[in-house]
This record gives sequence, structure tokens and C-alpha cells, in this order.
Amino acid sequence: MQEILRTSIELALNSLVLSGVFLSVALGLNIIFALGRVINLSHGSLYALGAYFGCTLISSGLNFFTALILSPILVGLVGLLIERGTISHVRKRDIHYTLILTYGLWFFLDGSIRYFWGSGNYFTKLPESLHCTLTFAGIKYPLFRIVILILTAIVLAGLMLLLGKTKIGLALRAASNIPEMVSCLGINMKAVHVGAFVLGSMLAGFAGFLAGPLFTIHPEMGHTMLLNSFVVVVIGGLGSLRGSAISALLIGIVQSLSEFFFADLAMVVVYITMAFILAFMPRGLLGEGRHD
Repeated sequence: MQEILRTSIELALNSLVLSGVFLSVALGLNIIFALGRVINLSHGSLYALGAYFGCTLISSGLNFFTALILSPILVGLVGLLIERGTISHVRKRDIHYTLILTYGLWFFLDGSIRYFWGSGNYFTKLPESLHCTLTFAGIKYPLFRIVILILTAIVLAGLMLLLGKTKIGLALRAASNIPEMVSCLGINMKAVHVGAFVLGSMLAGFAGFLAGPLFTIHPEMGHTMLLNSFVVVVIGGLGSLRGSAISALLIGIVQSLSEFFFADLAMVVVYITMAFILAFMPRGLLGEGRHD
């Protein structure tokens, strides 16, 4: 009985950690769509860049938490270059143009990663202070995974405060729903689009940095995360940030349990879950998804 309880708690905590990584990537993807009407297929590569930047900065001797701040900023700068250099030129066209463009950017970024870092595997080295384990209720659990939960909660809370309690957040939410009226009120929609893309890119980079010590860092690591984040976004509702938060928690739990019980069939179970939910709630869990 005690072994079952210990396993259940570990599974629950692992689900929350995985959900936190999914949520950071999916929120970035959803913000870019909600505020910029861009479905960014290169988002997974930005996530991978966050892991590579973090690994490189730490390997060069930089403090872990300093690297945690710098890595998302560097990914945000890459997002700024992408938005200003490519996406801004086709933004007023049909959404399919940006879809094809970001598909090409996906391969360009993957190729750039291979050019600068090669095709080998990397591992982010944790500082000694984060190598220890915490013991509670007779369970030993890695401290770093607890740190991931705390950091994800802080970022999510900060994002919700920004969008819900500040004038900038209110303007961004209004721009998401009625961009024409917001533009007439004097709000610079170009700045909104740039800010959304940079913020979304930084969230992907933040998730990539946290994933670096958890998973193997390799050029294709963003591919699976892109699929997972789209599953989260679709289930939560395209454009719905609240839906993404709930969906990330759900998918994290489903995938962790599936990997524990079914191993290689884990993603099959995830996709079956998505199909089942969409069959009854085509606009996502909260009915807030957009199809426009």
C-alpha cells in the first residue's frame, strides 16, 4: 500500500512538471496566435534554442539563474528578428502565407542549430545546489523538478497579472478581440504584434531552458514539443489562454500515466484523448477557441 502511495505521488509530481513545460510552450504559441494571428510552426525550434542557449551559457561558466534569465531573452531577440525580418511582410495576407513561412523557418532554425552546435547530444549541467533531493512523506524527489514547478507558477502568475491587471494587458486583450477598434483608439498594432511574438518566443525559450536538464538536448527536440503544444492549444481552444492552462495540466497527466502504463503507446493515448474531447467540445474545453 505504501509503495502504491509513493508511486502515485511521484506520478502526480512528474505530471505537474511535464504540464509546466507544456504550458510555457503552449502559452507562447497561443499568445502569438491570439494577438498576432500567426500559427507559428517554428515555435518548437525556438524551444530547442532555449535549451541550447542555456546549455552553452552554463558551460561557459555563467551562473544557472543568470542563464535562466538570459536564455529566454536571447530567444526573444531571435523572435524579434523573425517577426521584423519575415512575418511582418506577409502579416496582412491570408493566414496560410504565415503558415507556410513559419514552416520554412522551422527548417531554417533546425539547420542553424546543426550548423552552430552540430548533430550530437548535449546535457545541461545543474549546479550542485540543485542536484540534491527533497524527502517528504517517505519520498525522495529531485529538487530541480520542484524548482521547475515554482518557476512555472511564478511565470504563469506574472503573465496572468500582466494580462488581467495592467493597462498594457487590457490593451493586449482588447487587441486580441477587436483589433480594428483598438487601432482606431491610437494603440500601435505593429507594437502589439511585435510584442506578442517576442513574448511568445521568450516563453518557448524559458520552457526549453527548463527542459535542458530534464531531457537530452538535440536538434529535433523541438519537433515533439511542437506537436505536444499544438495538442494542448487545440484542446484548450485556439486563442484561449485559460483553456491552455487547463489543457496543459490534463495532457501532462495523461502523458505521464500513459508512459508509466503503456510506454510506447503514450502519444497514441494523448491523441485519442484529443479526438475524444474535440468530438464533444470542438472549440476547446472552455468553448473559447477561435476558428477565424
